[in-house]
Amino acid sequence: MKLIAGSANPQLTKKIAQLLKVPLINREISKFSNGEKRLFITDELKGENVAIVQSFVDPTDEIIIETLLMIDALERMGVRHISLIIPWMGYSLQDKVFREGEPISAKVIANLISSAYVKRAFLMDLHNDSIPAFFDIPTHYLSALNIFTSYLTKEFDLQESVVVSPDFGGLKRARVLANKLEIPLCNIDKTRDLTTGEVEAADLHGDVTNKTAIILDDVIVSGSTVIEAADCLQAAGAKETIFISSHALLTDGGTQKIQKSKIDRVIITNTIEHEQLPSKFEVLDVAPV
Repeated sequence: MKLIAGSANPQLTKKIAQLLKVPLINREISKFSNGEKRLFITDELKGENVAIVQSFVDPTDEIIIETLLMIDALERMGVRHISLIIPWMGYSLQDKVFREGEPISAKVIANLISSAYVKRAFLMDLHNDSIPAFFDIPTHYLSALNIFTSYLTKEFDLQESVVVSPDFGGLKRARVLANKLEIPLCNIDKTRDLTTGEVEAADLHGDVTNKTAIILDDVIVSGSTVIEAADCLQAAGAKETIFISSHALLTDGGTQKIQKSKIDRVIITNTIEHEQLPSKFEVLDVAPV
């Protein structure tokens, strides 16, 4: 087996290859003068099993096209089996129709991957665990939850901690973590404006007084949920607020907003690569997963 890195995850791909003791495929990715992607794979790969590692991150549409071009090139080179590892699946937040006239964008992306020469896909900590059913190929669902559990057990006094779900939709995910850590579970009622996307935290269910509040979510987008949850918990008497998320998009100045907020620490993974993050952020490696 060999691995090939898309533009989105070169460092994560390198770490996975080192753990598996398999070679990385040499490729050249550039653009033509008209903005179209240009891909060239230089290795001889006939009969090989190849795994592509590619998060669908900004520029998302461009990255998805790059992935499809990579799949086509590998197929034409006579690769025997292609697996696609998608640490972060762009468009996965658009998993249902909220208003008439909207597509189910996550299903559209799944169809694109399923119709390509991919034998199986690996997906990590999706917003909705029904998304794998959108694919017409076998999927493997991966999670960073054990990475988080190990980290929290070493770093915090769990006797003085609670797990918090920042909204009703994340309760199932947060309950799994709370059970693993054997600590109480609380949740925040959250409302989101479907037109503007603005988030507002409402009622807190559970006691966080003088506790370390460990907020778990699947993805940080702009940071609104992080900030609203921290404000709500500190107003309820939490002594410390820790936000944990598998994926960190950090759009619209989210990095700076979180750094200036009341949140004490943000624990994320390297499913999405960032060149530099401020002091409140800590990045855990999911290559072992």
